[in-house]
Amino acid sequence: MKLQSLSLIFFKNHSDFKWEGVDDVIAIAGLNGAGKTSILDAIHFLCVGKSYFTATDLQCIQNDALQSGIIAKLQTEKLTDLKIKLKRGGRKVIERDGVPYKKMVEHIGQFLAVVIAPGDIELVYGANEKRRSFINQILCQVDGGHLIDLMTYNKLLDHRNKHLKQDVIDDALIQTLDTQIAPLAQAIYTKRETFLGEFSAVFADEYHRISGEREHVVLHYMSQLQSNSYLDVAAHCRSKDLVLQRSNGGIHKDELELELGGLSLRKYGSQGQIKSSLIALKLAEYKYLQKQTSKNPFLLLDDIFEKIDEERAQVLTQIIKNDNFGQIFITDTNELRLTAFCEAIGKPYTTLLLA
Repeated sequence: MKLQSLSLIFFKNHSDFKWEGVDDVIAIAGLNGAGKTSILDAIHFLCVGKSYFTATDLQCIQNDALQSGIIAKLQTEKLTDLKIKLKRGGRKVIERDGVPYKKMVEHIGQFLAVVIAPGDIELVYGANEKRRSFINQILCQVDGGHLIDLMTYNKLLDHRNKHLKQDVIDDALIQTLDTQIAPLAQAIYTKRETFLGEFSAVFADEYHRISGEREHVVLHYMSQLQSNSYLDVAAHCRSKDLVLQRSNGGIHKDELELELGGLSLRKYGSQGQIKSSLIALKLAEYKYLQKQTSKNPFLLLDDIFEKIDEERAQVLTQIIKNDNFGQIFITDTNELRLTAFCEAIGKPYTTLLLA
């Protein structure tokens, strides 16, 4: 899978950006604010159907513009035209070879991208919702059924939470919703448990490599459904639900904990250890997607050399040189450092300079 051309129209800070190329590595150099990250975000948007760096589609449209667009040509088994249209007050449209998708779920998993960026620190320090979202996005790209289950679960959960805020609670309605939620919760839990059983081992191996084979990290998955059915959990939480007016039982409460040497990485890990764990998580994501789909995702590296020390930078460079990666897009404020990276990994590259 290779991106051959990219055009951005009023997308973030690019009013009219155009690029064409065929190299394995695209090095993007420029000062902060020049639009380097926006290019990576556009590639992620093409693959996943949403921004990696902003919460809403609206934030991807320039302030003084009514709409924005991303136009690209991607080489897979054949040359594919992709176009994304964003419009204020309108719905997002994604077209493949001139034909709009009827549903977003049809697009997810067709094209793959893995991002490593400074904001990934939230996977360690952020709420569990960040870590759940991380595994959900990986799973949804390889299992369309999981995406549909999640969407349905969230709709039913939203209905349940809204009813819990009413002055008068209809117990029969809550019971009906719980009966509908139960099989979805079990299916989502089972897929997460299976996924994390495989993913955790890959993550541990990647961290071991990055740390110079000196340290071992563990990813723990905790769920209320590990020892009880959803219906039992919901019944146990019923009184608490009524007091707090929200659902306290279910797979939306699942937790992921990173541990190093038996201690919480978030609480006791050094900055170097935390940065290593983040890179390891993303390399494990890449390997999992690669194995499950037999595709090489885009690897999008955003200012990573600003955030890691020289030793870890050298290890990462060797991993990228020796492992099987697809097309790589990497940004940096330092053109010389970018050039040194590209020369070290020994792949054909192009340097794109942004003013």
